[in-house]
Amino acid sequence: MENHMFYEEIGHGRFSTVFKGRQKRSVEFVAIRRVERTHRGKIHAEVQALHSLDHANVLKFHAWFATTNHLWVVTEYCAGGDLSTLLAQDGSLPEVTVLSFGLDVLAAL
Repeated sequence: MENHMFYEEIGHGRFSTVFKGRQKRSVEFVAIRRVERTHRGKIHAEVQALHSLDHANVLKFHAWFATTNHLWVVTEYCAGGDLSTLLAQDGSLPEVTVLSFGLDVLAAL
């Protein structure tokens, strides 16, 4: 944790919270997810999968580390937010945008 600067909370779920952050001595923003340590098995599997992937349409994995009570996963920061937030704000998306998202998902798979 001492290698990262933390900014505002940008999301949360039942067992995790995501912060906008930055690795010290870098200008690149990252997403830093704090997960309860009791979910170690799930996070370990996720980290293994993310670490092995290298695709423009999949979040880039940077690092992970553990503290006494939490696991921390550092990934690429997406400034636009997630699709559910976008839909909540706009209500719907134009067909061409949905097609673009769909093609990006297919390319990632």
